[in-house]
Amino acid sequence: MPTTHTMRYYQDQENKVFRAIPGMDALMRNPDLEAKFPEAAFALEMANSLSTGDNEQNAIHQRAYLAILHGESIAAVQYRYKLDMERYVDRHMWDD
Repeated sequence: MPTTHTMRYYQDQENKVFRAIPGMDALMRNPDLEAKFPEAAFALEMANSLSTGDNEQNAIHQRAYLAILHGESIAAVQYRYKLDMERYVDRHMWDD
């Protein structure tokens, strides 16, 4: 049986992990610094995209977000995320 966690658990994890990402504090104060801190910007994008799009897109966003929370390299997570989204677009390019 899979382990389940509360929303509070994930919020606590996010706070802990996000604080360790270089530039996150500066980016939280000034969103115009996205280009200066791309890893922090990507992490925030994933946190803000958890319920965006259809079920398949949600799963892609959630995998990336959880990978960040589990301490995986953001560069590696971002690489996988881009591949997953490219595959998604290829599969659904002609959907109505």
